[in-house]
Amino acid sequence: MVSVLVAAGVVFVTVDTRPASALLSFPEMAPPKAPGAPEGLDADAPAVDADALAAELDPLINGGSLKGKTTATVLDGFTGESLYASQGDKAATPASSTKVATAAAALTARGPAYRIPTKVVEGESEGEVVLVAGGDVMLSKDGDGFFRGAASLADLAEQVKKAMGDKQITKLVVDMSIFADDPVAPGVPAADVASGYTAKLEPIMLDGGRSGPDPGSRAARHDDPSAAVTDALSELLGGVEVAEGTAKKDAAELGVVHSPTMQRLAEFALVTSDNLLADALARQTALAKDKDASFAGGVEATIDVLSDMDVPMDGVELSDNSGLSLDNRLTSDALAAVVYQAANGKHTAASGILAGFPVSGYSGALDDRYDDADVVGKVHAKTGTLTTVNSLTGMTVTKEGRLLAFSIIFNGKGNGPDVEAAIDEVASTLSRCGCA
Repeated sequence: MVSVLVAAGVVFVTVDTRPASALLSFPEMAPPKAPGAPEGLDADAPAVDADALAAELDPLINGGSLKGKTTATVLDGFTGESLYASQGDKAATPASSTKVATAAAALTARGPAYRIPTKVVEGESEGEVVLVAGGDVMLSKDGDGFFRGAASLADLAEQVKKAMGDKQITKLVVDMSIFADDPVAPGVPAADVASGYTAKLEPIMLDGGRSGPDPGSRAARHDDPSAAVTDALSELLGGVEVAEGTAKKDAAELGVVHSPTMQRLAEFALVTSDNLLADALARQTALAKDKDASFAGGVEATIDVLSDMDVPMDGVELSDNSGLSLDNRLTSDALAAVVYQAANGKHTAASGILAGFPVSGYSGALDDRYDDADVVGKVHAKTGTLTTVNSLTGMTVTKEGRLLAFSIIFNGKGNGPDVEAAIDEVASTLSRCGCA
């Protein structure tokens, strides 16, 4: 369950972290009873003085590990005013910070309550049924898979057998026409697929394509993910023949199951940085905007939705929506603006991304970062990491209680841990700032 709190025109999302109802059982999306934005928010807090903030940030951005290789933007979370920009309009490779833009667009296009259907309809001949893929990559065989709350093929099979009654099921036709046949995005190294960072993207998948005993995000993946689904459903229907095809228009429905809500999918994609799920979310954005459900269509739809939200998209070039592609280019201005637009009260659907940000010292990729007690729980942000990329995009609250939206992108050779620590120091400085 996700509830919405509106304060000073800013929308915050509170996540129900009870294990029985949360998609993630551990770590939770946010500390128990914590809001979807950092604590200490004060609607009457004094505005940050841009010159005072620059005096704090310039030595960090323009020196040390970040010098000459970093773009950064800080916006007032209440007004959207630019408080700090260092090459903020310069496009750079953002890595997984891309998921912030992806999730905001998907939630806006589909709505947070939308659930992806997977259905079976009558076929053209006696005993034939057709599985119609809807784009759900989180399916489970029996409801006890990698993703908590995932739709169950066993449930779907029982519905179909009940609807067929005494008629024998002899053939399962699989309709995957909803997605284009482009399973891997341009610019994504083959090694990232082979090593389990993602999988071939198809419109029906079990457990995100995971096949090995390791349930983690880098588990082994099926080489043919859709086959794992159809083999499982065939078995559940009695071991029937499987073939490819398309469903008749207006064919009678025999059964349907639904994914968790888009809100839950966005939360999971962000807090666990699930690459495959992020790219699948973009296909839903494309479908909602009447574009091809392809990598290109997902990118185009994402850019269109964010442009309509007044996010500056000049210079933006994307090849995928997960951030794995080395061809991606985003600006820190754009990413910070996505966070601001999600928090400003005008785009309530997009505000769902706030619940999915990892929390400093607590969850996601930030669970073992920010050891200082005064910063733990204060920075809510999405990380991004590739061989020559480190990024951080999210929000924090100043010492006085002013909400800030920010994005920091580093592109270049450097010591990864040192760069990460330097970026964390920038975010910590924002949280500690007495810059009024």
